[in-house]
Amino acid sequence: MSETLTQNKKFYDAYWSTNRKTFSGSNQGYAPNLRRWMMDELRDLAPTVPVIEVGCGDGSFTTDLARKFSSVTAIDISSGQIAENAVRLPTITFRQHDVSETFPFEDSSFGVVWCSEVLEHLFDPAFALREIRRILRPGGRLLVTVPYHGRFKNVLIALFNWDEHFVPSNPHIRFYTNRSLSRIVSAAGLQSIKIKTCGMGRPLRDLFVPTNILLSARRGTVAK
Repeated sequence: MSETLTQNKKFYDAYWSTNRKTFSGSNQGYAPNLRRWMMDELRDLAPTVPVIEVGCGDGSFTTDLARKFSSVTAIDISSGQIAENAVRLPTITFRQHDVSETFPFEDSSFGVVWCSEVLEHLFDPAFALREIRRILRPGGRLLVTVPYHGRFKNVLIALFNWDEHFVPSNPHIRFYTNRSLSRIVSAAGLQSIKIKTCGMGRPLRDLFVPTNILLSARRGTVAK
């Protein structure tokens, strides 16, 4: 393992061991909206479709997938968190893996990829998206969420929250607009892209300052 990968792994082992309550997906105000969107997008699929979560963290959303699907795999860079998840959720297949490396799965292995609040942490999100396309079956579905950045929100950050938002200890290193996320997903070879946004259940605030981008896409039905 390279020195850079070792450092990344150590960082995210500490990230989850010391800040789980803060970073757990279930503790975020937007979690109900993400779960509702997930179920709406996957409602028509059979429970036997193989599913993978790329970057599962503490398994907050993995459990939702497992309630609908019988074959769920989840990967994350933190070996400590993966080991804890595996004990707590024994019906789910958990594997430690850094998504900046080639995924340890055969081509066309999964019918669904769920990747929530992960791409903003990656030096090379384009590589991860190409790997996601590779492991998706033709016609398979990708669901991605990332923090929302748009003009109005960015102005508010610049005026009132710059130091806190871009503090060097913030693990977010990529910042997406609807357009930039769509472009990078399309460049990875995924199709039928649909974009929406959500917030934290505060209608007026959510209208002007969404918290998350929700993107769905599919791999083409003809394998290349």
